[in-house]
Amino acid sequence: MSSTIRGIWHQIAQQPQSYERKQYYTFGKVLGAGTFGEVREATFNPDGRQVAIKVIKKAAMTTDEQMVLKEIDIVRHLNHPNIVKLLDWFESKDKYYLVFQLCTGGELFEKLSDYGHFTEDDARKLIRCAIESVAYLHKHNIVHRDIKPENLIFLDKSENAPLMLADFGIARIMRSNDEILNTMCGSFGYAAPEILLRHGHGKAVDIWSMGVVTFSVLCGYSPFWKFEEPRALLTAMQSDNVEFLERFWWGISEHAKDFIRQCLRANPQSRITAEQALNHPWLTGSDVSTRNLLPDVLENFNAKATLRRAVVKLRAINRMKRLSMSSASKQSGSQSSSENEAGEGQMDVDAEKPAAAAASSAPAVAGSSAPAAPAAAVKPEVPEQTIPGAWTA
Repeated sequence: MSSTIRGIWHQIAQQPQSYERKQYYTFGKVLGAGTFGEVREATFNPDGRQVAIKVIKKAAMTTDEQMVLKEIDIVRHLNHPNIVKLLDWFESKDKYYLVFQLCTGGELFEKLSDYGHFTEDDARKLIRCAIESVAYLHKHNIVHRDIKPENLIFLDKSENAPLMLADFGIARIMRSNDEILNTMCGSFGYAAPEILLRHGHGKAVDIWSMGVVTFSVLCGYSPFWKFEEPRALLTAMQSDNVEFLERFWWGISEHAKDFIRQCLRANPQSRITAEQALNHPWLTGSDVSTRNLLPDVLENFNAKATLRRAVVKLRAINRMKRLSMSSASKQSGSQSSSENEAGEGQMDVDAEKPAAAAASSAPAVAGSSAPAAPAAAVKPEVPEQTIPGAWTA
């Protein structure tokens, strides 16, 4: 079909001009689906390359269709080996199509479960990859705002596949280092306290999220797993007192614990920056545990327990929203934001705690509500295939 005929057809069908780019793609299976649409595997016909296409229904963007254009504006300029690339985009009269680099290696914890051995050194290499991507974003005045294990995925299934940061749906470009954002956003369990309290936030929220991810990668559960009541959770998050249960953290280096504490400082001004994190002794040194952490990590993460806890967390997050709104009403009007408060808020229910604590059949520990250590936690480690650890840090 000639370009002239295609142009006339687009006018008749009331399709945007960019819609003609759809002809270059053959759509395949659905990789995932959500409120706004789905992600489809596809083939780029000119060279046979496999890609992932995020299909977003315009009708589902009831509050702010500009969110998609903002995501495109952010991601299309990014060029980092640990950030999923936006390759192309086009639209129809009722959908947006965002064409991304296809990552087939699975989410962070899915990949870990495929290997029989995982040490602190392996965890450190993963976290360094993630921190490098965050440092790149922050250098370009971009804040991700939804860092969590589900958004840290592997490029492919090879042993040395790089870890990739994905999903920039609620990321923002800050006009200056001093700009304050106020939207309620992120994922419950990974969002920083200043987001939950609506005190205004910036780049430091990504570091908080990385602190939670680091903690979880080393032991399999959240640092605040005990606290399901919103006020108690906020108190714990603001205490600067991270608890490292000996039964899971024995042998793990003090540098790792200090790194986590530096990331989880309640005051965002006191929190370590991404650039400082890259120079922290834990990410630059060599004194780390060689113990196999995988039995504890997988036992505690236990994705099967997530659904059972969903109702509790939904109630908690609804109460948290009310609490944050109450807090916001007490704030002065001196803070500024470039965001549309009505249309851009997002808070996903997504938190983990030790699976053994959630399971009724788990052995109890006298005088403690913490989970009992699996027997594997104290067994001598058996040399097995190691986690992919040869990617470039």
